[in-house]
Amino acid sequence: MILNIILITLFIPVVLLNIIGPLIIYRTQKLPTRVHFQTLNEQEFPAKHGDDAARLGKKLQALGFEHIGSSSLPDTHNTAYFSLYSHAKDYTTAMLVTMDNKAKSFTYIEFSQLYSDGTMLDVSNAPVVPVYPRMSLKLSTRYPAIHDAEDLYGIFLKLKSILKNSSSPAYYKPEYGFSKVEEFMAWESDKLVELGYCKNAIDSDGKRALTLKGAFILTWKSVFPGKYIYDKVDQSYSKKILNNN
Repeated sequence: MILNIILITLFIPVVLLNIIGPLIIYRTQKLPTRVHFQTLNEQEFPAKHGDDAARLGKKLQALGFEHIGSSSLPDTHNTAYFSLYSHAKDYTTAMLVTMDNKAKSFTYIEFSQLYSDGTMLDVSNAPVVPVYPRMSLKLSTRYPAIHDAEDLYGIFLKLKSILKNSSSPAYYKPEYGFSKVEEFMAWESDKLVELGYCKNAIDSDGKRALTLKGAFILTWKSVFPGKYIYDKVDQSYSKKILNNN
């Protein structure tokens, strides 16, 4: 009897998170669709970005990356602070991201290779699984156990060399600023509409409302037990790609 009561007590919050939670997200959450980033003052930005970001930024520059600019993306529940870098020799880009909300704050690195046909190779050490689904134009892998920027970049270069692409690598010129990031976010959002995650209408803030399907799937990837299941699957997928090549 006592065991049953304990199990029920533990089960109820899980049910609320996975059933009621998505309905709340459906009513309140919107996804950025048409974004125009403003470069932030570099004198003020490091304090918001955090000490880890400042240290990693110096490491990226030591690896040959040129700093393009920094900006932020506030959302309903968190704010993303990020800095964009470009490597002229390797034709690659790096994004240094700090996610900040009331519960926690963390920083990660994301290396990307854009190709002339619009496809992209992406490698990060983000500690949380992406809530967006895998998409045709973007091959994304994640290695959260790799904390050193140079080691993560080594993995990225290895995957870049062995995962052949019929299109040539495209150099992300510093003068692009955040324009290519904005274009990709717009494409990604349009794809989410095709996949049934978002509604087509874009509001005055450049955001789209979620569908019920999108609200449930995005929530399940963020709460127990789904976040742990998706995380294991995602890391297994990334390791398989790396070890099988």
